[in-house]
Amino acid sequence: MEKKKIAIIGGGIAGAALGYNLSLYDEADITLYEKNRIGCGTTAKSAGTVCLFDDSLKNRYWDVRLYGFETYLKMEKEKPGSAGFDKTGTLVCATDEEVEKTIKAGIALAKSAGYTGEYITDKARIKEILPSLNVDAILGAGYTQDDGYFDGTMISNTFAEKMEKNGACIKRGVEVVKINTEGGAAKSLETSEGETVDYDVIVDCTGPWSRFTGNLVGLDVPIWHTKAEAFFLVPPEKKLDYVFPVLKFPAFYALRAGDNVFICKSHLSMNLDDPMHAGQWDPDQLPQVGGTDDYFIDFLFDQMEENVPGLADSGLASSWLSYRAEPRDFLPILGETPVQNYFLCTGFGGNGVIEAPAATRDMAKLIMRGESTMLLEEWAFSRLLEEA
Repeated sequence: MEKKKIAIIGGGIAGAALGYNLSLYDEADITLYEKNRIGCGTTAKSAGTVCLFDDSLKNRYWDVRLYGFETYLKMEKEKPGSAGFDKTGTLVCATDEEVEKTIKAGIALAKSAGYTGEYITDKARIKEILPSLNVDAILGAGYTQDDGYFDGTMISNTFAEKMEKNGACIKRGVEVVKINTEGGAAKSLETSEGETVDYDVIVDCTGPWSRFTGNLVGLDVPIWHTKAEAFFLVPPEKKLDYVFPVLKFPAFYALRAGDNVFICKSHLSMNLDDPMHAGQWDPDQLPQVGGTDDYFIDFLFDQMEENVPGLADSGLASSWLSYRAEPRDFLPILGETPVQNYFLCTGFGGNGVIEAPAATRDMAKLIMRGESTMLLEEWAFSRLLEEA
């Protein structure tokens, strides 16, 4: 049987996961192009939270969350450390009745899958879990000890190792500089090494770079870049003497980072019409560290003074700026595009680690078998054309 030649552009978590899922098909001939290193770029700056219940992904897509979580647990079981799992648990705070309702529904789903989850209204007990919290500012909190956060770079490299073991090829340090089209279809690509290679399918997994990659085929990819500004805080006591869970509020989240605390504004609270929050910028201009705005640190310290006063006097150890690729509905773009043979697997925003396993599993089915799924239909490029 003649193999289908597939090019994947981008070696972040989406590209590496797709490469692995495609490598499970004997008739797939896969080449992944990554201009830098596997799992670098915005993947390397991901917080990696895969919480069993929070508002980062609607409960409608619970199966996506569960599939991602259990994929990484399986990785860890096969090879400890391969997904960088830190089992801290998660505390999701209810600031109003609507948030409370979402948390309770998520807890029910987690418990139905065999995980622990409880909604706590006993303020003293919540305080035991997170002593620095202002429990008077919340109605209650959902809590589980079973989840935590993962490492996007480790996951990407584990997927890459698996796909290479299955016979796929990875071109590290090779940039795609041109995509040749003919009759409205993508036919071949040219690389920084001077190669021109024909492909049956080309998949853009470049995240915030998708606007620029899409331009190579004359496609306007409708994503915005929201600022993921992360700050690493030194707690007043210098060292945490308790397990700091992933802490979720509608406007921000925080987690342990060694002896420090990582804190960031949540992606769903970003306003795509506010030029401070979002734009269409060049991700190649992102600095490795720093580059953050005073606006965001001021916002987060205000949030801490109100909600986590025990951390309000923290010192700032370091910071970094990243971009999250977001369509206007904050959901990914998967599948076919108006350019034949050119597929998108991008726009995961702040949910790449959560969504990549299920999204790329379904993408592989579409590419290799022509099979669609509910997920692909709901996250298709065509929905954005309809909105326009």
